[in-house]
Amino acid sequence: MRSQNRRMTCGVLGALLIAMGCSAPGRQTPTASAPPRLLVMLVVDQMRSDYIAMYGHQWSRGLRRLVDSGASFPLAEYPYAVTVTCAGHATISTGQYPSTHGMVGNSWHDRALRKNVACTEDAAAMSVPFGGREGLERHSLNYLLTNTLSDELRQQSRRSPTVVGISLKARSATTLAGHGSPTTYAVWEEDNGTWATSTAYANQPAPAIDTWAMENPISAAYGTSWERLLPTSAYLFSDELPGEPSEHTFPHALTSASGSPDTAFANLWERSPLSDAALGSLGQHLVRELKMGQSPDGTDFLGISFSALDLVGHAFGPRSHEVQDTLARLDVTIGELLDTLDTLVGRDHYVVALSADHGVAPLPEQAALTMRSAGRFRWNESREAIEAALTPILGAGPHVTTVSGANVYLTPETRERVMAMPRAREAVTRALAAVAGLGRVYWADELTSRASADDAELTLARRSFVPDRSGDLVVMYAPYWIGQATGTTHGSPYGYDRRVPILFAGAGITPGTYWSPASPADIAPTLAQLAGITLAQADGRVLIEAVRQRQ
Repeated sequence: MRSQNRRMTCGVLGALLIAMGCSAPGRQTPTASAPPRLLVMLVVDQMRSDYIAMYGHQWSRGLRRLVDSGASFPLAEYPYAVTVTCAGHATISTGQYPSTHGMVGNSWHDRALRKNVACTEDAAAMSVPFGGREGLERHSLNYLLTNTLSDELRQQSRRSPTVVGISLKARSATTLAGHGSPTTYAVWEEDNGTWATSTAYANQPAPAIDTWAMENPISAAYGTSWERLLPTSAYLFSDELPGEPSEHTFPHALTSASGSPDTAFANLWERSPLSDAALGSLGQHLVRELKMGQSPDGTDFLGISFSALDLVGHAFGPRSHEVQDTLARLDVTIGELLDTLDTLVGRDHYVVALSADHGVAPLPEQAALTMRSAGRFRWNESREAIEAALTPILGAGPHVTTVSGANVYLTPETRERVMAMPRAREAVTRALAAVAGLGRVYWADELTSRASADDAELTLARRSFVPDRSGDLVVMYAPYWIGQATGTTHGSPYGYDRRVPILFAGAGITPGTYWSPASPADIAPTLAQLAGITLAQADGRVLIEAVRQRQ
């Protein structure tokens, strides 16, 4: 009777654990019987979760299919404060927070080198361009402190999987692809129309990518225009809202002052849906040429980060016709990709996860119409306030080495003296609090402290902090304030930057809407579980509620 009661108790406990979205310690989460042949990780750079409710009626293809027939997590949000591209992509691909994977920002100050460094820059890597062009940029995952899902897939697979990571941005492509191997392909665009990889991945251009780059030159779009896909009446709001660039309304000509497809033209091409269409085309091409997901023996990995929405959103803001049209055209691009995967891989043999690396703030000019406080400030104001506070106490500066995003770096001498003088710290904190638009200020020792905190924002900030890379102070701006003169941005701990979609569809997924807490850190553990592999480290969890149970 005692063993029977114990079995009943365990059964009830197991059911409760599944309902709560967690698994019993030491137990493997049950999955579909056969691992998928292809894991597909799609990232839409700067896609807010509320875009689905606001603009989803404009979609009819790929995005619509994922929303209607997949598993969605409407409460998903990033559990950390500094919401930027490199941090978000690394979190999606590793299942870890920035405090673990180390990618605290798109850049930070390297105290040993005494300069700011980009998160994927690597002087030891050389550019390997495609299409017969000349490459300049040097990138690798040298700064990533841990492994990605694709790295673990390579380590644990019976055969070497084909791994592809592509994006306009090197920091997006590399974090999706993981570290280099003979069957890993990381491809990005060098901001001047050149598609490239680096010697961290290959010493010469892969023929399949080289052929595609030659057949699809970016310059072919020169002289065309970006027009609306849908009738004007299908778009919400006005095409000329406050804060948007007054000289930029539809149509958008893809030309340049030089009369030739130069870097200025390439930048316009990037900031249009044509760049997403190119990434979708390259993804389909590589699935065909590399036969990804077409072998029953093992699992391959395809990661695509669509960058256009980020570039468009920064310039025009989340309510613009440009953002709506970029999403409507991305809906078509993802639909074409899914159609290709259906044909070549089989709908029951691949699984798709879609999310975003961060959201975006509304344009302050628009927020100010309804919000109590909104506006713009100069990041240099924080430097000026610190210098003004410390000069009477420590003498003439400079006391600040640099400001990189939310991170403020003091000179080594200033840091040592300030940390020993409580009144100096208090003076700095007071001075920053008086700057319009600035919010919370955290000192490094607050963020490295292991003391428990009931302060939710402090917890978020701690998960974005790495001692050797983050600032001596971390300064957050106030809600609806941004630190740039035009357009809008992200990087804050507020809902409009942290809330992003999480959608799953395909092999091993039970469709539905799941109102349990979730974060993009849960994507890699969930895909790993479906593929039958184990992540060595994860801050996220398996989203067991959406994983199909064995019959």
